[in-house]
Amino acid sequence: MAPDATNAPRVSRFSESVSSWNPFDLGDRSNFRYESAASSESEPEPHVGLGISRSSPPTHSRSISYDETATLAPSPSNRASSRFAGSQTALLDENSPPLRCPTSKTIVHRRLGWVPVTILVLAFYSTIVSGLYLVVAFLKPRYGKFIGVDGKLASSTASLLSTLFAKTVELAYVTVCVAFLGQVLTRRAITKGSRGISIADMSMRSWIMQPGSLIVHWESLRYSGWTILGAITLTATLVAMLYTTAAEALVTPKLRMGPLEDRILVGDVYTSFANTAFLADNCETPVALDADPEYRNITCLDIQHAGQAYHNYQAFLHTWALATEGTRSSPTDLASRPRPTGSVNDNTTVTGSWIDKADMAELSERYGRIVHNVTAAMPHGGIIAAANHHTNGITQPKDTSGEGNYDMEASVPSPAVNVLCVGMDAAELAPLVYTEWPNTEGKFDPVKWTTEVPDNVPGPDDWRNRTVVDDIFGFGPDYPGSTPPIFGKLPKPHNTILNVTGPYAPGTIYLLGAPPKNAKPEYVLCSLRAKQSPLCSTRYHVTASGSQLTTRCEEDHPLQYNLRMPHATDGDWQPDWKYIASEWGLSLSLNTGITDGLSSNARLLMQFAPQTPSLSPDLPSLSEALAVMAGNTLLMSSANAPFTPFWNYSAPQNILPEPVTQSFNATLRSVEYASGGTQQWQGIFYPILIFAFITSALCLAFMLLEVRGKQLTDFTEPQNLFALAMNSPSTARLQGACGGGPDGRQLKERWYVAMEEEDEHYYIRTKAEEHTPRLSTMNLRRSVVEIELEEPGGLKPGTPAMDEYRRLSARRSWLSRFY
Repeated sequence: MAPDATNAPRVSRFSESVSSWNPFDLGDRSNFRYESAASSESEPEPHVGLGISRSSPPTHSRSISYDETATLAPSPSNRASSRFAGSQTALLDENSPPLRCPTSKTIVHRRLGWVPVTILVLAFYSTIVSGLYLVVAFLKPRYGKFIGVDGKLASSTASLLSTLFAKTVELAYVTVCVAFLGQVLTRRAITKGSRGISIADMSMRSWIMQPGSLIVHWESLRYSGWTILGAITLTATLVAMLYTTAAEALVTPKLRMGPLEDRILVGDVYTSFANTAFLADNCETPVALDADPEYRNITCLDIQHAGQAYHNYQAFLHTWALATEGTRSSPTDLASRPRPTGSVNDNTTVTGSWIDKADMAELSERYGRIVHNVTAAMPHGGIIAAANHHTNGITQPKDTSGEGNYDMEASVPSPAVNVLCVGMDAAELAPLVYTEWPNTEGKFDPVKWTTEVPDNVPGPDDWRNRTVVDDIFGFGPDYPGSTPPIFGKLPKPHNTILNVTGPYAPGTIYLLGAPPKNAKPEYVLCSLRAKQSPLCSTRYHVTASGSQLTTRCEEDHPLQYNLRMPHATDGDWQPDWKYIASEWGLSLSLNTGITDGLSSNARLLMQFAPQTPSLSPDLPSLSEALAVMAGNTLLMSSANAPFTPFWNYSAPQNILPEPVTQSFNATLRSVEYASGGTQQWQGIFYPILIFAFITSALCLAFMLLEVRGKQLTDFTEPQNLFALAMNSPSTARLQGACGGGPDGRQLKERWYVAMEEEDEHYYIRTKAEEHTPRLSTMNLRRSVVEIELEEPGGLKPGTPAMDEYRRLSARRSWLSRFY
């Protein structure tokens, strides 16, 4: 049965201006306001949109009237929504006030508002600090002693601060990039004539904040990733993901070996080379000087000689033992044989070099007898103290938590000892042996020989006996100033005797030894003298676990001393070294043969006595052994001496009352805390730091030149977008997207933000419907009677909100072409 028509409400009139719309289409009934005919004449006709009603149109607009008489009765299809329809009717009864949705605030933030100022500050911070990090990553500064155990900043604190600032840059960068993206899209959406924005564009902010969304929602990347703004956003996304990692790899201070640097270093000079008085006075001993004023210093020095010399000698023998145990003979070429060794302070290994190398076989053939002549150069002993000199500022391993190290090479002369050993028989030695002279029988006292020389021994000026080896050793009548040695007796096998009583110059001591029985030659005579060679440089490698002090000789490298100092001469033998060598030889029992003492040291040395013209491939030669054993005297002699081969100071006994600093050329390469990657592959992070600075600067320039402190409401922010969408008309362009969300071509559908000027209401519409009369989107079952778009005189007078919208939507700038 049909409902009673008399009881049904009548639709007398529906009034709406041309700019009105209804965002919700609730069917045939929900789009209309139901009133009685009487009330329609006395009350304004409201219109229902997204909860939006408005009173009658202004007087300057005419109405669009619909006159219909409809009989409304529930149908089976509408029963399910009867409750909703009833509540809707109840809400919009004739006594309800008209509903409108004008914007309550302007969309332009105040220039000094919290949001614009904060974004601008963050943009400045991100740009400045990312630029600073980029500069640091490229310059790779070294922090020396500023960072370390004794530095102003602990290494852990420096690392933490670097990472902390990188993280703040990352957070500021993300905020600024999202704000930049929001401003660009908002201005593009609101500018008339722009291409609008798409859902894919609006999802770009999630790329930066949630990089994983690029994988989950890859379709957005398909539509927006190829645009200029998409490329900028993808760059920002990559930077946001990896900036802290890049800063950790390239900026955070880490222990790193630096480049090789030319340096002028300094060291303290106390005394001249091989100054026995200085060494004795500074020898460390617990015995007070008053307890033994005469022998206290000499005794201490003898113990030091014995300890260091035997230690060095034992290390050299160990190297030879390893070589022979490996069933591989050492070459007879001196340059390829085990090098001189030593140690300093029990934590520094010393390695010397063989210099002035000669062919032993050729020498032996020239002089018709076995001749072995070797020269061992040792590092300059003063380099260790110079490396720790506070003026040089070299970062020590202890300053870097014990993990640092450095390599230093100094252009300084190297002290060297020359050992010349010649094979002789008893007859050839007779002119040099006191007991072999005529009329000396019964006059030789081995106990008193060293301290009380017999009266019939001539002085150096009168001693001119010739020998068959005068030309080899350079003594005798043909060599003024050089006197041959005198020995008290011929030693027994396995024994050695010293001669240390010769003239001051040239500072040579001599050793006479007897090899085992039946050895040929019967005896061996050796001379020892020292010089400072300009053919070398000294290298010092320091680590926390130990150090190495080595020489680099005769390689014509840039730091070789004679190449830096071309006027430096070679072969200037140091006469003062004789006094050190004398105590050295006596402390090592090299003179016990005068009393047939049979010392172990002499016995082992005589087993190395030369038996063949060439060097033995299985044993070290006597010359090599003596040179290594005397190496400690070279280190002691140079430890506090000048870094030049001469002495140019005036002081009593050549001992300065206060040390003076002396400079020398050097190269330095050290491991210390520095910025920059520790591995070559870490250079892949440089683009991250570069793009971070460029995009930060781009965002800052946009904020300063385009925004100029007038930021718009970011319509891409979720809360703003939700409010805008809820108060906007529905559209068929997103058909079916209400449940599963948009996909496919819906993601690239273009949208724009416009204003319902009569209501001062912002809404979002598709570009496809931009020129479609907005009433057609209401899906009302009515016909249009009349439409008036605007007054004949042009635009109607505007309110502040309308003027703001018109100004913003019509704005053009040189950057807007990229919108």
